[in-house]
Amino acid sequence: MKSRSAIALPVILPIAGIAIMATGQVWLSHIRYETSLDITAIQKERDAVKSEINTLNLELANLTRPERLRKIAQTKLGMAAPRPMQVVRP
Repeated sequence: MKSRSAIALPVILPIAGIAIMATGQVWLSHIRYETSLDITAIQKERDAVKSEINTLNLELANLTRPERLRKIAQTKLGMAAPRPMQVVRP
């Protein structure tokens, strides 16, 4: 006659294996969900940074317009366009 542990072992091992696999699936689903939330947050941050870069590029283009720089040089710095004698050519 077989002992109780010898009979219970073939029943307990598959149940324990199934329980471990089910726990692993739940854990993987949780990790997948957290990762998708992280990806969404990073994409939103990337879009905000891209928008800020576009705004700063427009501002830079506006601030470095030759007409604007010429006007500032003449009015605030007292500069004038060079005369032909002042231009040095290589």
